[in-house]
Amino acid sequence: MTGKRNQENSQRLSYKPEVDGLRAIAVVSVILYHAQVVLLGRNWFGGGFIGVDIFFVISGYLITRIILSELQIRGSFSFLDFYERRARRILPMFFVMVYVTAFFGWFLIGPSDLIEFAKSVGSAVFFSSNFFFYFNTTEYGADSALLKPFLHTWSLGVEEQFYLVFPLVAIIIFKYFRQYFLFILIILSLLSLLFSNLMEIKNSDLNFFLPLSRFWELSVGSILAYTELNYKSSNNAISKKVFSALGLCLITYSILFFDSKTPHPSIYTMIPIIGVALVIVFASKDVLVGKILASKPFVGMGLVSYSAYLWHFPIMSLFRITNDGSEIPLMVLVLIVITTIVLSIFSYRYVEQPFRNKKFLPKKLFFSAILSIFIITTLLVVFTIKQDGFPNRYPTSLQRASFDDRFANVGLFEKCHKLEGADAVAEDEFCHIGNGAESVYLIGDSHMISIAFKLSEALKAKETSLVLMTRGGALFGRNSKIDKARLDYLKYVRNSIVVIGGFAHEENDDFFESKRTEYENFFSMLDKNNNTIIVIYPIPSTNINRRGIGIEYMLKGYLKDKKSSLKEFEVKSLSAYRFYDSLPFDFLKVYPQSYLCSNPHCFGVRDGKILISDIDHPSSLTSAWIVSRIFKKLGWKQ
Repeated sequence: MTGKRNQENSQRLSYKPEVDGLRAIAVVSVILYHAQVVLLGRNWFGGGFIGVDIFFVISGYLITRIILSELQIRGSFSFLDFYERRARRILPMFFVMVYVTAFFGWFLIGPSDLIEFAKSVGSAVFFSSNFFFYFNTTEYGADSALLKPFLHTWSLGVEEQFYLVFPLVAIIIFKYFRQYFLFILIILSLLSLLFSNLMEIKNSDLNFFLPLSRFWELSVGSILAYTELNYKSSNNAISKKVFSALGLCLITYSILFFDSKTPHPSIYTMIPIIGVALVIVFASKDVLVGKILASKPFVGMGLVSYSAYLWHFPIMSLFRITNDGSEIPLMVLVLIVITTIVLSIFSYRYVEQPFRNKKFLPKKLFFSAILSIFIITTLLVVFTIKQDGFPNRYPTSLQRASFDDRFANVGLFEKCHKLEGADAVAEDEFCHIGNGAESVYLIGDSHMISIAFKLSEALKAKETSLVLMTRGGALFGRNSKIDKARLDYLKYVRNSIVVIGGFAHEENDDFFESKRTEYENFFSMLDKNNNTIIVIYPIPSTNINRRGIGIEYMLKGYLKDKKSSLKEFEVKSLSAYRFYDSLPFDFLKVYPQSYLCSNPHCFGVRDGKILISDIDHPSSLTSAWIVSRIFKKLGWKQ
């Protein structure tokens, strides 16, 4: 009787090519999602992120089949054997991807980004990428997130946390509450789903990365495995055809019509999850969906899906880094996808398969090798952080601290400008730099904080302090709370100098006219109190790839000029110029355009000198020029 049950379980655990076909759909959808393919003005794979959810269901299904089959057949479960299989499956290819990416990252990633890169490696090594990227990423799928080569390892973190906890939970339930196993799984799944819905409302970013919010997806796979091992499956041909087709339709719908606005994971995520469940249960070789998924192209892609998942994101991310986050051209995307597939086939053949073979690398030797790589990787991560991302890879002039004063003075920048929340406006939060008896007041956004450090240095010689009244995106007139705090602070200031400016050249006439009263009241108050007003006119934009400057220099030995259209800038900035010139007050004017532009171009890099630190923020050189103009307008010697 026992032999018959063992035989039945063995048959039930036979290879299911349809599952590899599902893996193919999952990895292709994720790749296309990250590629951000836009055709006919639409991103057709905006819901491709659900490929990860497909992987979760498959993982829960396969892992639970392994655990329950061992418990039912042997009456015991070997944690060592289980984790050895997981380690052989996951870690060798993971470390290959890490070290290959790190090699290219050495040339392509700047010092500050290399520090975060190293930290992300450390988090991935210790199975905590999901938590790391929650605290270090604004939003999954955002443009800035696409520049993080290891962002995709967050899903490995969730799976590995599941692998660490679920086997123990499953064994306890099996041994002590066996008759309620399925019921407990269903209850836990519903609780997890409820939790993810509540978290989606409270903190959607955290919800995306939390293992508790994802447990129900993995648990759905576990439920499928339990029912498969303990109940007879339906052999009704019509049911198989209908439900497998419905499942594939639900998955396809989610990939094509979900997007960044779809609450996820949430009750909406049940659409693709139910689809995956229907396909796993009903898509056998004797129905159309099963035949499609079991076909050689689908199975082949499914077999290399793990390697493809690991390779695709670093390749895309590094390309975006070298192009300052710009959109990847369609032909380049095609080449990236082809490269990913070729690398994946090679990796599957020469990395994944050999390391899964215990004859190739016996257990003791395998664990010794993995432990050694863990230790070496951890040490390299710590060393990279301690060395500040190895800034000496580039000449001093190309290190960000040399051309971006915000970075060179990051402590003050974080403290005085980049505060928690744009509405941090208490008077004592306006920083004072210096201890002079007199003060200069600087008002504006990140353009103004960029010149603040050169200005404060110059003011020291005159024993004058600088009061920073800047906030991100807070050009005067853009944030009423911050503007009120500025007004309250300055209404008693007399016989001083107030410098005002910011990112104004893309605002239109409607914006300025709607703010005219505010500006005139503000300038009137300053003028009546005998203050000198200096307006910094718009700073021309030139898109500078600060991440790619180092690699360009290393490849060419020089920096080519980076320039933009002067005419385009003049058209964009016309409203700002016209508005400032129309204000009925006598104030001093500084025109960065006269330094950065020479018809027909405006320059971000000229003659090897970096004039713009990224897109439109003045570099250290440009900031120094602006400060020199301020001093000249005031009649001061510098």
